[in-house]
Amino acid sequence: MATCGCITGIGIVSPYGCGRHLFWEKLRAGVSALRPVTRFDASGYRNTLGGEVPEFDTGGRERAAAFAVRAAREAAEQAGLSGGSWGLVLGTNFGGMPAGEEAFRRRLGGEALADLSAFLPGAALRAVRETLGGEGPEAAVSLSCASGAAALGTALEWIRAGRAEIVLAGGYDALSETAFAGLSALRAIARDTIRPFDRTRDGTIFAEGAAVLVVESEASAARRGAPICARLLGRGINNDAFHMTAPEKEARGIAAVMRMALADAGLAPEAVAHINLHGTGTPYNDQIETLAVKSVFGAHAAKIAVTANKSLFGHAMGAAGAIEAAATCLSIRDGLVPPTVGCRERDPALDLDVVFDTARPMRLPVALTNSYGLGGTNASLVLGAS
Repeated sequence: MATCGCITGIGIVSPYGCGRHLFWEKLRAGVSALRPVTRFDASGYRNTLGGEVPEFDTGGRERAAAFAVRAAREAAEQAGLSGGSWGLVLGTNFGGMPAGEEAFRRRLGGEALADLSAFLPGAALRAVRETLGGEGPEAAVSLSCASGAAALGTALEWIRAGRAEIVLAGGYDALSETAFAGLSALRAIARDTIRPFDRTRDGTIFAEGAAVLVVESEASAARRGAPICARLLGRGINNDAFHMTAPEKEARGIAAVMRMALADAGLAPEAVAHINLHGTGTPYNDQIETLAVKSVFGAHAAKIAVTANKSLFGHAMGAAGAIEAAATCLSIRDGLVPPTVGCRERDPALDLDVVFDTARPMRLPVALTNSYGLGGTNASLVLGAS
């Protein structure tokens, strides 16, 4: 088995609020966090629902970067990090888009200069460093909605390459009207609500938040005596190069990324007990993800418990992969697969073993979490028990 990364800290900002404990309590209970958007007037769009982070104090920072700082601080505290040497890699889809909107409003209002510094992806990296200190390699990655998972995959690569022994990695994004309008125009947003695996599913609901995980080498975790929640065993990242928005209907790209992740972990498909699906509730995604799982796992696919976290708190864009990876770590730790909710009439063609409505207790030695994005970006992570 290839060198793994130990997950020693998890920090989450989600539509449930701040903190991994609140997130996990609500997720495993199947509580929906979707509610009408309040940060802008969404009445003219396809749907007014979103996964908005409630009552969040930005502390004067740009909203998206503040999510990343809050999640990173919680993860570092759990892992017992303070200063020292550690890497930082953050993924995002839209970055500081709310700050960009404000800057352009001011410019249109007649201000001579519009400060766009908080709009740039480096702003979140700087904000985390200013808060936590430390030094080491840094990177900002943007692979659409696979960004958070890709950041975690990059952290594992850095540890294997010896670039850092400890890496804070994750994803962040904030809802903005610009993003909401674009996604609505693409008809990616559901008319009523997200219903993964439902026969009448017609789209997803978008959300915001952040998750940051502390990933470190086995030697570092042992030296520091850091408790290990789960292990990052392997990663796959690719692009199916098919279309800017449409998925490749034979599912070859997402099947390939799962195979890549398993090969990177040195594991056979039969080792996997659970998959946290991308599960957007769009007509094509659920169809091709089912096809891909069957292609990769064959007869074993029927024995894998799958779930779609987005049914509960929405699609957190560039943060989605990191939040769902955090959920998968917590599932492995506690031996519990959270439910998929919202399905009223099961699509008989999507015949995976979906955990519907009520969490399922089960032993989870190995699990996958999948993330896909516009432009054909795909990422898959293999996680294992500590």
